[in-house]
Amino acid sequence: MKIKKIILVVLLLIPAMAFTGEIFGTISKNGKPFAKQLVKITAKDGTLIKSDSTDAFGYFSITIGQTGQVKLHAGGAIADIYSNNSPTAYKFDLVQNKSTWQLIKK
Repeated sequence: MKIKKIILVVLLLIPAMAFTGEIFGTISKNGKPFAKQLVKITAKDGTLIKSDSTDAFGYFSITIGQTGQVKLHAGGAIADIYSNNSPTAYKFDLVQNKSTWQLIKK
C-alpha cells in the first residue's frame, strides 16, 4: 500500500515539474556584483510571478511554473527573458543611460 501511495505522488508531481523553468544568472553593476538586491520575474502584463535576491556575487536563481516570455526586474531596469522546460542562464550588466537604468545582456 505504501508503494502505491509513493507512485501516485510521483505521477502527480511529474507534470508539475515538466512545466517549470529555472532562470538563473548573474548581474553586475559598474563592474561589480549586484549583491544582495531584489530580482523579480513578472508576466508580460506585469503580474508578479516570483522574486528573490541576488547573493554576494550577484547570482540569482528562480524557478517559475510557466514557460515563454517573461520580464526580469532588477535595479529599476527591466529585461525581456524567456523561460522554458530546461534551465536558462543569463548574464546582465546594469548600466545607466542618462537617467534610466538598463539591463544589458552580456
